[in-house]
Amino acid sequence: MTVYQWVTLGLGGLGFLITWTGMWFGAGRFVEQMRAEFKKHVGDEREKIIAEVKLLEEKFEDSQRSQDRNFGEVGMSVRQYIADVEKKVRDVEIYGRDNYVKIPDFDKAIDRLGETFRVAIADLKNDMRAILKNNQPN
Repeated sequence: MTVYQWVTLGLGGLGFLITWTGMWFGAGRFVEQMRAEFKKHVGDEREKIIAEVKLLEEKFEDSQRSQDRNFGEVGMSVRQYIADVEKKVRDVEIYGRDNYVKIPDFDKAIDRLGETFRVAIADLKNDMRAILKNNQPN
């Protein structure tokens, strides 16, 4: 082989090596650019999601505070209702104490009522005996 052929062969091999090396570096650089772009895109989306979650947390906390305040008012209303009922029960107890019959008076009234019933029953018996006696045939 001549020098010219060796130079041509060397230049062809060198060109082949340079081309493939450039392609490897280019492909590596392309992959790195894709990776960086992907990381940037994922980071941007992550920040958007975090911002959305924070907004939802603030909304939830505001809603929770409002519900706590409203429930506190419910508790206060229940306590007031219980106090009103207790006051009414107390009024009824005092009215009953002051206006209804006392036990000794009640016992006296029952005894009088019992005696009245006994007398009325005895009178009925006597009247029925008299009626039966008058209606008997002789």
